[in-house]
Amino acid sequence: MTVSFDEASIDRTIAAADIDQASRDITGDRANFGAYVLALSAGDERTAEILFVEFRDEVQPLITDWLSRDPFGGTYIGSPFDTPDYSATTTLESALESLASAETHTTEALDARDNVGDYTLMTVLFAMVLFLAGLSRQFRARISLALAAIAATGLVVGLAVLVVLPTLL
Repeated sequence: MTVSFDEASIDRTIAAADIDQASRDITGDRANFGAYVLALSAGDERTAEILFVEFRDEVQPLITDWLSRDPFGGTYIGSPFDTPDYSATTTLESALESLASAETHTTEALDARDNVGDYTLMTVLFAMVLFLAGLSRQFRARISLALAAIAATGLVVGLAVLVVLPTLL
């Protein structure tokens, strides 16, 4: 149970780190892209070259491809970040996978916690059965028979419930 909660916590931490990284990448890429487009539209090739070098390695091919489609020709072609090849999208998908994994581990841990409670209840029931069976020998026949019947009923009910509980193996 603790292992599943720990794994869920680890997955959530990984997802948070992925989301943070993707957010920083997206913000930086878009800010740099805005400055790059302004430099290109103003005809400032030197600034554009400097800004192009500042793009992350994953983004440079997207920008090159975007430029090859004549973005300033009058027809709107979107931005290079609208393509599925944009790496920040992959990072966000990884974060969503980590969150889904965390949810799965949390569900497993909650199920395990429920099972622990059920097994604890069965332990108490069987301890009570043993106590009543041992106590039944200390009394006269009628009381002894009643205590043995209660213990036997508890044993049968406990075994029936134990059969339907999930096993560890």
